[in-house]
Amino acid sequence: MKKKLLTAACLLALGSTAFAAEEVQDRHGFYGHVGWYDLELDSHWNSGSNQSGGLGLGWFFNKNVALEVEYNYFNEIANFTSGNRTDLENTALNLLLNDTSWMGSATTHPFLKVGYGELGDKYSVYHPDLEESYYKVGVGLEHFATDNVFMRVGYDWLDSGDRGDHKVWYVSYGYFFGDTVKSGAAPAPKPVEKAKDSDGDGVLDANDQCPGTPAGAAVDANGCPLDSDNDGVYDYQDACPGTAPGVQVDEKGCEVKVAEEVVVDMRLNFDTNKYEVKPEMVAEIAKVAEFLRQYPSVNAEIQGHTDSVGSSAYNQGLSERRANSVKDYLVSNFGINASRLSAKGYGEEEPIADNSTEEGRALNRRAEAHAETMTTK
Repeated sequence: MKKKLLTAACLLALGSTAFAAEEVQDRHGFYGHVGWYDLELDSHWNSGSNQSGGLGLGWFFNKNVALEVEYNYFNEIANFTSGNRTDLENTALNLLLNDTSWMGSATTHPFLKVGYGELGDKYSVYHPDLEESYYKVGVGLEHFATDNVFMRVGYDWLDSGDRGDHKVWYVSYGYFFGDTVKSGAAPAPKPVEKAKDSDGDGVLDANDQCPGTPAGAAVDANGCPLDSDNDGVYDYQDACPGTAPGVQVDEKGCEVKVAEEVVVDMRLNFDTNKYEVKPEMVAEIAKVAEFLRQYPSVNAEIQGHTDSVGSSAYNQGLSERRANSVKDYLVSNFGINASRLSAKGYGEEEPIADNSTEEGRALNRRAEAHAETMTTK
């Protein structure tokens, strides 16, 4: 076994220049290794060597310092006096200190190992308390064949105090999962970022003052949507392009139509306590009919009023009868569609003259026509 370990060490030395072109500056990260171990126990255990496989898991803090846990299991170890056999479990925590200055490279280098561990006598053949603690010192040689694959050969001394000293020869193969930092290699070129136009409006993001413009919207040199008629509504939202300057528009860019109430000049004055349409009223009613014919989309409200003579409840009913009589006359004699007309009585609540005089009361006994027209603002 020792000849094999020496042969492995020579192979490590021969391969030390494999990666000389790019010197390893540092490494850090997780690694694992498996290997073959030859344990030479102190004479109070037995006088022969015992071979076994083993594994370790560790972490490189940098290229010179690593910390790892190690485990081996040796079976069928015979006591040279009694002939009894037992199995041993070896667990240890190791600190590795690498000398990466050797040969000016971190790919092949010697290392010093210090650690603490326990040998467990599984069947209590040698020690009734089952466990034997020890301190460890070791030396070895480590070689990275690639940035990730490495090999170790080494020799450890295990000091168990009064229970003797043990020795371990080993060779192991490992894989490094972390990062390797090298010099001499040209740095990876930074990718050239292509100028972006995220909203696809033809203006690059760096110059776009209105990012997120909807697809297909016409924009100016700053990437902002156009408002060709200056009505405050962008062209892509404007349902009524070309609005005249100063015209009030809605959220769709269309002229706002505002309902405006117009009082049609109709002068109908009723006799006291009367609501029938008199012949002299027909000319006035005809004005309303003509207005409604000119504006077929306009509706009208016929309003009835009274003076203050009598109770308010009676006057309310009388005003309603006056409004309805005018409405019915428009429908029956002028052919105005009844759906365009409404009748409402206001009683004595809206006088236009002084009810304390006869002349004032005569003016208050009236009917009016109010119509709504749509005008633009």
